[in-house]
Amino acid sequence: MRKAWAIFALCGLLLIPENVAMGYRDVDLVPGHYYSAREIGHVHDLIRRYMRYSTAATSFVELSAGWRSCGSACSSPDVQDVMLNMTWSVDSPLSDGFVSVHHHHKEIVVAWAGTHRYRALLTDMAVFPVPYIIGASINVHSGFLDSVRGVVHRLVPHLEQLMRDYPDYMVIFTGHSKGGAEAVLSALDLVRSIDGLRQRIRVWTFGQPRVGDVQFASLYNQQLGAVTYRVTSFGDPVVAVPPRFLFGYCHHNLEIWLMNNEGDVYVGHNRTGCSEDPRASSSIDFYDRSIAWHKNYLGLPPTDHAEAEFSW
Repeated sequence: MRKAWAIFALCGLLLIPENVAMGYRDVDLVPGHYYSAREIGHVHDLIRRYMRYSTAATSFVELSAGWRSCGSACSSPDVQDVMLNMTWSVDSPLSDGFVSVHHHHKEIVVAWAGTHRYRALLTDMAVFPVPYIIGASINVHSGFLDSVRGVVHRLVPHLEQLMRDYPDYMVIFTGHSKGGAEAVLSALDLVRSIDGLRQRIRVWTFGQPRVGDVQFASLYNQQLGAVTYRVTSFGDPVVAVPPRFLFGYCHHNLEIWLMNNEGDVYVGHNRTGCSEDPRASSSIDFYDRSIAWHKNYLGLPPTDHAEAEFSW
């Protein structure tokens, strides 16, 4: 299945024109600028909304009893008001998530669960890179790619039908931690296989690890860099792995760095090659980072989220 999707991705790469635009559509932020929390309340609202979806994907899928099962992670109207379309929980290669519709926000949401099963740690540690596209020198994290390619074909008919049913709805891909990496890879795969998705897609990730090498980052920037919002929290250690010296891993654009608990922001923008913005999250030394920041994106996930972690 992974080989088939890799071939399809190559065809899509050749057929779809490059989107080289860079900039934060929808949120009115300029790369290289600082913003105080009081200036960007609308951005905070979006961060909280999509972080709630990401948290719900982890909590609700594990407890498998619906939105009422995952505490305050699912108590917000952002989650309560969605209509579930499909869920998945796959053991090998491991992957969890859901597709839903939020009519008030006019959004179709694809949410990928983060690391909430012990065996997901094996996925996280599978850092040896593999080709994203067969025959091309574009390499990505093998664990994340296996997780996505094992289930992404199931999403296609659901998304195609929802896009026909709700032609004016945006399609949001989101995830926290491992789920953020999977959101990125699935978005890049599906934008080539679903007609019209490119014009409607947005990608929001939180605490996302590096996904691939500099060639992958460049490809991603060309295809989806203008509609992707990679949110990082002050000293989150997960965004610093895999390290850049290991197989040349490199972040794609663009970065919304939450600089403190108040939610002040610096908008990072990577330059050519793998030169990650030194004024964004990469300015924090690895030994000064704490996992507490990985669990604090404007107060999300909530403290009772830990009750859903961990199972095998």
